[in-house]
Amino acid sequence: MAEREFTIAAPRLLRDGRLAGPGAVSIADGRIARVFANAPSSPEILLPGGVLTPGLIDTQNNGAFGVDFAEAQGQDWPTVLGNLARHGVTAVLPTVITAPMPSIFESMARIESAAAEAGRRCAGEARILGVHLEGPFIAEARKGAHRAEWLQDPDPDTIDALMMHAPARRMLRILTLAPERAHALAAIARLAGAGVTVSIGHSDATAAEVLAAADAGATMVTHLFNAMRPFGHRDPAVPGAALTDSRFSVGLIVDGHHVDPIGCRLAFQAAGPRIVAVSDSILIAGLEAGAERRFGGAAVAKGPDGVGRRPDGTIAGAGIVLDEGVRRMIAAGIDPALMLTAATETPARAIRSAEFGRLSPGAHADLVWWDEAWQPRRIWINGKEVTP
Repeated sequence: MAEREFTIAAPRLLRDGRLAGPGAVSIADGRIARVFANAPSSPEILLPGGVLTPGLIDTQNNGAFGVDFAEAQGQDWPTVLGNLARHGVTAVLPTVITAPMPSIFESMARIESAAAEAGRRCAGEARILGVHLEGPFIAEARKGAHRAEWLQDPDPDTIDALMMHAPARRMLRILTLAPERAHALAAIARLAGAGVTVSIGHSDATAAEVLAAADAGATMVTHLFNAMRPFGHRDPAVPGAALTDSRFSVGLIVDGHHVDPIGCRLAFQAAGPRIVAVSDSILIAGLEAGAERRFGGAAVAKGPDGVGRRPDGTIAGAGIVLDEGVRRMIAAGIDPALMLTAATETPARAIRSAEFGRLSPGAHADLVWWDEAWQPRRIWINGKEVTP
């Protein structure tokens, strides 16, 4: 039975990278049916202030609320997906980091099953749009918190096995690799041809190697400035190529610690419409400072600054949910429309999805109403309001 159409009106809407209003959206059968430039006279829901936007899409999220996506099972999934939804994150790409290939395959199979179960529950949980595989085809010199003994080249046999593994073939949306590794350019072409967004990251590549990767089909960069050869005025490396080549969507961790706010402002000024805001959260996100867990095969603790670190001080991931990143970046001086677009429309475009991240007819009715302090106050997924 078709659901009754209803309308949500707000003083401002985020559309096409701009905040404008007043306006409204009508919703029917879980999707946006119409968008109004002016609010109708009698909307079913009249929001008294703030901004209505698409739901947040986190394309690099290793876990949160005590749950590691690579190892999650059973009740872990409604816990983490429900909590993410209540923070305005309506869609997520669980991120699996470097591990032996059999373990990666097991994680992908569990994530595929979890996505199907979440769809059947229809219980106000963030939807799983696919998997972001971060490694194992990365550079040892820029491995960060990844385990060196598990790194490998993306040789043809390994890529064949990856693409023949049914859950991986269905779920893999982003793959992060270092283009300077042996066989990387051929792997990029193979993966991009199969519809995977290939992202350059954990890389010691020169700018020339990054541009060669773009020629082969790479279209994204993973957590700009972090775990990559740094920018130099004679050696622009990965950051220089990413910020100046319009073929790249540019992932940026927005916790204000992985990249200083000045660095974040630089990135937005250079490539604002191409920035993909990510949390890069790990299972400590949503937990108290001092919490200790295991992540990626080793210990990690949440420091007083909210950042996860290994015992040797190596940063292992962020301790925030993406809505907190929105607030921090706006407080740092990023234009709100630009920041919100970086967390909604741009990530959807990076994974080639026209059904999410937009207030447009036909898109899924995944919505967030933000108050004047940029706190998410009401959230809808498929047109159904999420219980606070």
